[in-house]
Amino acid sequence: MAERSSRLFFFLLLIYSAKGFRLGQWGTLISLSHSLMSRVANAREARQDHAGADRARKIAERIHRFRGGRGLWSTGWDFAWNYAWQGGIPASEIYRSTVDILGAISEFQRCKSGEERTGWVLRSYPRLLGLSKSLLKTLLRSFSRSGPIREAVLLMQREIVEGELLRDCLDVGAADLEGLLRIVRDMFYSAYSNYNEL
Repeated sequence: MAERSSRLFFFLLLIYSAKGFRLGQWGTLISLSHSLMSRVANAREARQDHAGADRARKIAERIHRFRGGRGLWSTGWDFAWNYAWQGGIPASEIYRSTVDILGAISEFQRCKSGEERTGWVLRSYPRLLGLSKSLLKTLLRSFSRSGPIREAVLLMQREIVEGELLRDCLDVGAADLEGLLRIVRDMFYSAYSNYNEL
């Protein structure tokens, strides 16, 4: 019992030391991500993209595992040990990139009709994809050590670049995608503000 209590205390200390990491935000991030990936899987299955649907389901299953204490512990330890205590990550760059992507998705959200959304995709999707690729490169450069965070970023990079995940997310849940990115933005906001004050 004493050993479990000491491990819990040490874990909470790690989480507290990891700037931008909030348990409430984490729960919402996981819930929205799992819901969005499940809908992407269903949409791909409906259009007979069985391989793509299977990939999306596997991502959803992996996200679901992060809901439990083991997933939270693993991710919290990875972030605190490899990044928060090792000089941190470029929160300002990640924050600015996320704000740019949010701006593009907000434009898409303002389209009222299917015709307007189709026109937006033709005009602006390449820019949104480019912004997303740039953010992913920044995340991979930042999360450079092997662990669950880097594995998750690599997985999302492959699916966005090769599987058109971003387009599918816009189709089935643009509002949820925007919500996810707002959480990511908020998780880095505090560190970004500190950066600006230096």
